[in-house]
Amino acid sequence: MAASLADQLMERRAALITKVSDIAQKGVTEGRDLTVEEQTSFDQMVSEADALLTRAKAIKDGEDAAHDLEESVRSATGGSLREKRGEQERAGKLGTWMRSSRVGEVFDVAPVLGSERRAANRATGRSEQRAMSATGGVDQDGVYGQLWEYAVASSQILQAGVDIINTADGSTLPFPVVTAHAATDNTALNPSDTIVESESTITTVDSTVAKYAFLSLVPTELLQDATFDVEGYISRNAGRQLGNRVSTVASSAAVAGFTTAGATAPTGVTTNLGSQSTIGQGSDLLIDLFHSVLPSYRATAAFTMADTTAAIVRKLKTSTGEPVWQAALTAGDPDTILGKGVYIDPNLPTPAASKKIIYFGDWSALKVRIAGGLRFERSADYAFGKDQVAFRAIVRCGAVALDANAVKYLATPAS
Repeated sequence: MAASLADQLMERRAALITKVSDIAQKGVTEGRDLTVEEQTSFDQMVSEADALLTRAKAIKDGEDAAHDLEESVRSATGGSLREKRGEQERAGKLGTWMRSSRVGEVFDVAPVLGSERRAANRATGRSEQRAMSATGGVDQDGVYGQLWEYAVASSQILQAGVDIINTADGSTLPFPVVTAHAATDNTALNPSDTIVESESTITTVDSTVAKYAFLSLVPTELLQDATFDVEGYISRNAGRQLGNRVSTVASSAAVAGFTTAGATAPTGVTTNLGSQSTIGQGSDLLIDLFHSVLPSYRATAAFTMADTTAAIVRKLKTSTGEPVWQAALTAGDPDTILGKGVYIDPNLPTPAASKKIIYFGDWSALKVRIAGGLRFERSADYAFGKDQVAFRAIVRCGAVALDANAVKYLATPAS
């Protein structure tokens, strides 16, 4: 019997506790304090373990309550609760709107993103949604809905930890960009010494949006047939199409905005990562890229690359013969490279001369903006002559990278 979700969370928590113990024991064994990177990982895993325990307890209580309710319904009616819900689900708001809404009625896809989902996103490194407006006010706290769930699921770059911002309109928004941080002087100060001035360099970059849309025609007979899952079909199709478009915009912004090379393959290594047995090639390049990113960014960092590049990396081995690419231990989690999540984005460059083929860092520096949520509209008049109902989905989106040091890339040479 498959383990329940609560049990899976507790198993994941146990694995984290083991890792925390290993980090602490290493410092004790070597007779030293933890490094900044070790302490950051230690604190993050302790926090995640606490959050997993809280979620597991809540889910276990919910599962127990649902089981009791299921048994009560079964004993009273002779049928399962899922069977009783079937007709109600088909007559839900989305299905009712799809089958019988009037011309011009728009289905609103902008529900609130709850605190539990937000905490889960932070714990797993997945994308987080928040609201902003051109005037600084706060609109609804997210853009999640059935369509948006499918949109994010279809785009791995949106799962890598990018910051997704929902704005009420598409007005241009200036985002602050820090190109240099204030810092202490290298010289120790004596009493009454003058403190050397240091200023941060802050500029702005404008966030704009563009409109993308598609139209889908569905025969009226399918809408009238209660056995056809019109909600699932339209939601999956619309969500995937919009998700792919947002992903393309996000990828373009990443390539344009993350301009700092963390590692460069040697001359002659343009279509792969070179020979694993040669120093400075193969998995050595991934290690160089990893350590080119500051420890403060590495705590929540992730790798992102195209499928062609991923196929190359999956064949690499460490010096001890272990695969560099490690499968996820928990279903739903990303695979890992050097202990960090790895995501696939087909829009990123593939290996060739002078290309940025692998990105690594803190993806929250990439701001993906959705203006006005997702518009989802229906018309029974557009294709009246063909007896079809038209559904159109529209998204206004844009993306900007705000910190060139947060995410760095592995580059191939010119030749």
